Amino acid sequence: MGGVAALICAISFALLMLAMIIVVLKLARTMAITNYILDDIRKEAIPLMGRIETTIDHINNEMGYVDGVLKSAEKLAVRANSMTQAAQSLITSPLVKVLSLGLGVQKALGFTSAGKERIEPAEDREPG
Repeated sequence: MGGVAALICAISFALLMLAMIIVVLKLARTMAITNYILDDIRKEAIPLMGRIETTIDHINNEMGYVDGVLKSAEKLAVRANSMTQAAQSLITSPLVKVLSLGLGVQKALGFTSAGKERIEPAEDREPG
């Protein structure tokens, strides 16, 4: 009886080892396929990273040019603004003086804005 139990134990152990060997072989094959895929990805990724680096360098150079253009545009805008303010002050000051003089003359002469009737001073008018 002890021999039969030992034989059953030995056969069970052998079957367990056979199952473990099959699992390990399938795992090894899966790992080999994974390594092959990773090598393929690595072969494609390295040149791609080089191209990305070149593209980023190109973009940085272009950003430098754009920065220069924007600074020039800002300087032009500041100059245009100061020229506009100077022109406005040159034109506005004499224009306001001329309009004020014209309005003063108009009030002094007593004409309406239509220029046809003379406005009588308030003390000369009759009430009602």
